[in-house]
Amino acid sequence: MVSRIGVLRHDVMRRGAVALAAAGLALAGTAVAAPAQAAAPVCEGTRIGTLDYATGYTYLYYSAATGRNCAYTVPKSGSGTAQLMFVGLTRASDNTVVSDVGDYKYHAGPVYLDARGTCVQFNGQVRSVSANSGWGHCGNLNAVAR
Repeated sequence: MVSRIGVLRHDVMRRGAVALAAAGLALAGTAVAAPAQAAAPVCEGTRIGTLDYATGYTYLYYSAATGRNCAYTVPKSGSGTAQLMFVGLTRASDNTVVSDVGDYKYHAGPVYLDARGTCVQFNGQVRSVSANSGWGHCGNLNAVAR
């Protein structure tokens, strides 16, 4: 024999589970609609540089764990719509360049480059506007490259 309290408790728990599931779906829909700039960084490590220009941002990161620089570009507007984006990263010691360009919805890159013991420059573009950092972020110039 099932008690009336047991049936009521089960009914309340079932309704609570349905409400939680509905709230979870509502939150999931909200997370999908968030702008690209609010998303987690594309690169690992610490952000050490930002280019802020009329149509976008280009970010430079450095990971002490891997010894690599990483860069990517995001648009200021139109995220989710394909548009021309570019990101480039150059190592001063040998002028090695890594880059990514195309019509992207959310970001160009990431591009990676080991630049321990030398300087880098990074640049980006969204649509027809671009920016360049110039040489910098030289780190420890006495570091031994591995």
